[in-house]
Amino acid sequence: MFGYRAAAVLALAATAGTAAVAVPPAAVARAGAPYDYREISIPSVDGVRLDGNVFVPRAKGPHPAIVFISSWSLEDHEYIAQAAKFAAKGYIVLSYTARGFFNSGGGIDVAGPKDAADGSRAIDWLLAHTPVDRSRIGFAGISYGSGISQIVAARDRRVSAVVAMDTWGDLVESLYANETRHMGAYTLLALSGRLTGRLSPETERIMNDFGANRNVPELVRWGKVRSPGAYRDRLNARRVPILISNAYGETLFAPNQLLRHFAGLTGPRRLNLSIGDHATAHLTGLLGLDGRTWNDAHRWFDRHLRGVANGIDREPPIASETAWTRRIETYRDVAAMTRRVERLGLGAPGATARGDGTLGALAPAGWARTLRTGRDSGANAGIVIVSGGLQTFGLPNAMPERLVSRRAAAVWSTPVLTATRRLRGVPRLDLTVTPSRRTGTLVSYLYDVDARGTARLITNEAHSLLRGTPGRPHKITVNLQATAYDVPAGHRLMLVLDTRDPIYADAGTPGGALTVRAPSTLDLPLG
Repeated sequence: MFGYRAAAVLALAATAGTAAVAVPPAAVARAGAPYDYREISIPSVDGVRLDGNVFVPRAKGPHPAIVFISSWSLEDHEYIAQAAKFAAKGYIVLSYTARGFFNSGGGIDVAGPKDAADGSRAIDWLLAHTPVDRSRIGFAGISYGSGISQIVAARDRRVSAVVAMDTWGDLVESLYANETRHMGAYTLLALSGRLTGRLSPETERIMNDFGANRNVPELVRWGKVRSPGAYRDRLNARRVPILISNAYGETLFAPNQLLRHFAGLTGPRRLNLSIGDHATAHLTGLLGLDGRTWNDAHRWFDRHLRGVANGIDREPPIASETAWTRRIETYRDVAAMTRRVERLGLGAPGATARGDGTLGALAPAGWARTLRTGRDSGANAGIVIVSGGLQTFGLPNAMPERLVSRRAAAVWSTPVLTATRRLRGVPRLDLTVTPSRRTGTLVSYLYDVDARGTARLITNEAHSLLRGTPGRPHKITVNLQATAYDVPAGHRLMLVLDTRDPIYADAGTPGGALTVRAPSTLDLPLG
C-alpha cells in the first residue's frame, strides 16, 4: 500500500506533468497572430508583485477580458494554449501566478483575503494598461484558481462572469467532512505547496495544526473565509453567471459539498460533471485540444461577455456524464437527478442475501457486527488523484472481491440484479453504531461486483465519532459521495464497512471497537 507521501508525489506528478508539456509562449506569440503577447508584473497589496502574462488583440478595442489564476503549485503559463484561443476571438487574456508560488511574491494565502485582493489588482492592471471593456471582465481557473475566482467575483463588482473548474464550495468539508481529516488531500497540498512555493506564517500554522489534529475550531474559522459558498449571497445578489465543471471521483473537492454550493446559486449557472478526479477532465484542454468542458467554457464566456446567442443559457443547467458509458444526461436541478430512493435494510453481514429488500438475512434476535478500530480490510478509496484520474480513461478502481477481509470488515451484498440499477445522486447510510471508546472512524464503500468477482468502487465516505459515549448506541448518517453509475443486470451491489483507509485519518484508539447493529439501512438513489 502506498503511503501518504508516495501518493502525494504520484498525484503531484499526474497534475503538474501537463505543465511541463504545456504549449510554450513562443508557439502562441507567432508572427501574424491577431494579438500581441508579453510577460508582465502586477503590483498588489503588501508590496507583492504577481508574475503574469497577457494577450491583447491588435484590433481596435474596447475588448472583453478574461483573467486566469494559476492552479495550486502551477504558474501563469498553465493556460497559455487556451488564452491564445480566446485572444484569437477578440478577448484580452491576462494570466497570473497566485501569490506565494514560483515568481510571484508573498506567501501562499489559500484563497484568503490577500488572494481576493490580488484578483482586484489584476483588474486594475487591465484598466490601466489595456483597451479593456470594464463591463465585460470574466475570471477563470482550474482548482485553486477556480475557488479564488469565485471569491473575487463575490467581492469585486467588476467581475461579470466566472468559469470554475475543479472547484470547491466548502473548504472545511473538503478537508474535514464528517469530522474526519482527509489526509491524502492534505498531504498532497502541503507537500506540493512547500515544494513549489512559500507558505505564509498563517498557512504554515494551519497546516501544521491540521497535520497534528489540534486547534480544530480555528481550522473551521479559517476554512469558512476561504469557501466560495460563504459568499453565495453576494454572488446571487448580482446574479453572477457561474459555470462549474467538476468530477464525480474528486478526492480533493468531493462532489457532495460542490452540489450543495451549486444548488444554492440563483443566478445564471451551469454544472458539468465528468467521470474522473481532480483536474483530469481538463488537462487535455491545457494543451489546446478540444473537449466538452473547455468548449463549454468558451461558450459560457462568449454568451456572458460577448453577448453571443449560442444557446448555452437555454440548455438544462446540469450536464452529467455516466460512468463507463460516456453518455451525457441533463437535468434542470440537483434534486431532479434522483427520481426515487430504494431502501435496503442491513441484515446479518455475510449471510445469504435475500431478494426482499434486505442485504443479508435478519437473525431472529437482530444482529451486531463488531469492528476493531484501525484495521484496513483491503477495501480502499485508492490513491489521491491517481486512482480517480485513471477512471477518466476508463480504468476503474477495482479489486477481487475475495481480497476484502471479512475479519476486518462488515460486508453485505445484494442478490444478483435482474435489471440495471441506475444510481443517480447520493447513497445514504443510516447506521446504529456503539463505540467502545469515545472516538472511532468508520469507512463505507459501495462496490459493483461482476460475475467473476471483480469489485469496482462506485463511491465511498468516512465518518468519525469524536465525542461518543462508550457502550451507548449512536444513530449516524453517512452520505456517500454522489455518483452517476449504472450497475448492470447480472452484477451485485456490495457494501463494505471497515475502520481504516489510507486517504483518511483514523480517529480510533488502540484496542477500541465499533459495533454496527440493527436497525441500519442503505438508501440507493435511482434515476
